[in-house]
Amino acid sequence: MGFLSGIRVIELSQHGPGSRASRILADYGASVIKIERPSHRRAGQIQTASSAYGGNRGIQRLRLDLQQTDGQALLLRLAVTADVIIEAFRPGVADRLGIGHQAVREVNPRVVYCAITGFGQHGPRSDWVGHDLNYAAVTGLLAHTQARGDGGPPVLGATIGDGAGGGMHAVIAILSALHARHRTGTGTFLDVAAADGVLWLMSVMLDQHLDGGLDVGPVRLLTGNYACYNTYRCRDDKWLSVAALEQRFWRNLCDAIDLPDLILDHEDESRQGAVIAELQDRFITRDRDDWVALLAPHDTCVAPVLSIDEVAVDPHVQARGAVRFGATTSMLAGSDRDESAPPIDLIAALDLSPERIAQLAAKGVIEGVIG
Repeated sequence: MGFLSGIRVIELSQHGPGSRASRILADYGASVIKIERPSHRRAGQIQTASSAYGGNRGIQRLRLDLQQTDGQALLLRLAVTADVIIEAFRPGVADRLGIGHQAVREVNPRVVYCAITGFGQHGPRSDWVGHDLNYAAVTGLLAHTQARGDGGPPVLGATIGDGAGGGMHAVIAILSALHARHRTGTGTFLDVAAADGVLWLMSVMLDQHLDGGLDVGPVRLLTGNYACYNTYRCRDDKWLSVAALEQRFWRNLCDAIDLPDLILDHEDESRQGAVIAELQDRFITRDRDDWVALLAPHDTCVAPVLSIDEVAVDPHVQARGAVRFGATTSMLAGSDRDESAPPIDLIAALDLSPERIAQLAAKGVIEGVIG
């Protein structure tokens, strides 16, 4: 039985941080009902791959037309027994539909209502549309990630804003609110902005900037301008990551690759170009996995740069149980990989006669339960 067994979540987002959040909650045992748009409302919508978000593993889906009054009424019926509502509409949209926090609170004052947006419910950017790259752009993450060949900021290889800035941020806030509800007996409204979450991820650098600038303090080592924190091409055109920030790990690395003269150059800014070149000349002499076998067991802070193809069959990933039987599983500590919450009888929960359900289906209000 998962830690969140007995918690019921209704998710109104289609993809992105809302779906990341509900995926995590489901993996910890919560019962998640994902409300999707009916077929006639799906034109122009991003078609999420069936495998995304764990393929909706253990999540029930119900298609409701929330632009119709009857669809809104059905959602409020379900909300009566919900512990958590997650929505990802633009600010004000849920209220205009009659399913915002105040409307839900009137039928269920204990609900934790989590509104996830890109930039928050207020502020100069609150009405902007955006995606992951935009949230990384406005928080300093792109500007302070090693530039691409033409000097411009890179496109990141992971959806940091969706996964951590929005999804994990939302889960932390939701769990805190549920804990507080044990004390107060009432729910709350959570204004979760993905950009705020990414800004928090940048807080070490922002704190350093506010406390004397980025040219001092340890964060300068994280820029890609230092040999001890960099990536290097190997003989087989694969890459090795080196993150020997501490002096003892740097010493171990220099000794292991027979370059002891570089030990004292660890943080010498004037020497970094030459040191990076010396390490590159050394690493190009062997294949990546040969270097990993030689260096990783000896406290050198090296690891292979793996492609997704390699990650999928990586022995460590397999040993941790993150990929099994050709699909991802729950990857977070304490989550239940083998058992999902038992399904809810959603039709019974709506408390409507078969005749009324048939009428609503004919009007396109409800399409039925999936999963």
